[in-house]
Amino acid sequence: MRHSAQVVQRAGPSRAEVTQGVNQRLEATLHADPSLRLEPVPAQFLRTPETRSGIRIVRGGRLPEAGDEAFDLVAELWREAGGRVEEASGLDGRLLVVHDPAGYIISLTRHSGEDPILTVASPAIPAPFLDRGLMSGLLAGLVVGCLGPCATTVIPSAAFPGLAGTHLTYWAWIPLFLVIVGGSLYLPEARRFGVGLLVGGVLIGLPIATMFS
Repeated sequence: MRHSAQVVQRAGPSRAEVTQGVNQRLEATLHADPSLRLEPVPAQFLRTPETRSGIRIVRGGRLPEAGDEAFDLVAELWREAGGRVEEASGLDGRLLVVHDPAGYIISLTRHSGEDPILTVASPAIPAPFLDRGLMSGLLAGLVVGCLGPCATTVIPSAAFPGLAGTHLTYWAWIPLFLVIVGGSLYLPEARRFGVGLLVGGVLIGLPIATMFS
């Protein structure tokens, strides 16, 4: 039993545990002042602390119409909770960083003329062996690569009878495929999906189109 406990301790908190911890600290900060209202921002656009290994779960968003009193409130709240508070201000804005005793990092930033952004980052946890977005894109690419050459032999031929029986119809899916891939790669939150989609589509779609054409 003692050996098992040591193994669990070395493994560290799970993704679900740190995600819950992030949400709890975010809610605690907002509940400290009923006037604070959060407009969520995707994690890809939030400030993420530097991490030597692993990943951090990040949540947060804008605090519309919040002023300097929000910085004082957050600093007081987490200083009383035992956090180490660091503050910096200048002509371009203000930055408040709180290092929670459990390893969480709460930050409040504001650039001149913009709403403050509240961010809570978890302690570093091991990166997943398989990236969900990448795997989803890869599976979607395999499906598109299998069905694309077949589907475009039917649809273009029906719309343009002159193309019926030509080899061009097996490649008609590629322009639309590239548009979807390009859009996915352009959006930061969909970039990993786009990479998987491109790889899956190229690995399956091109050989199938080449084989039948």
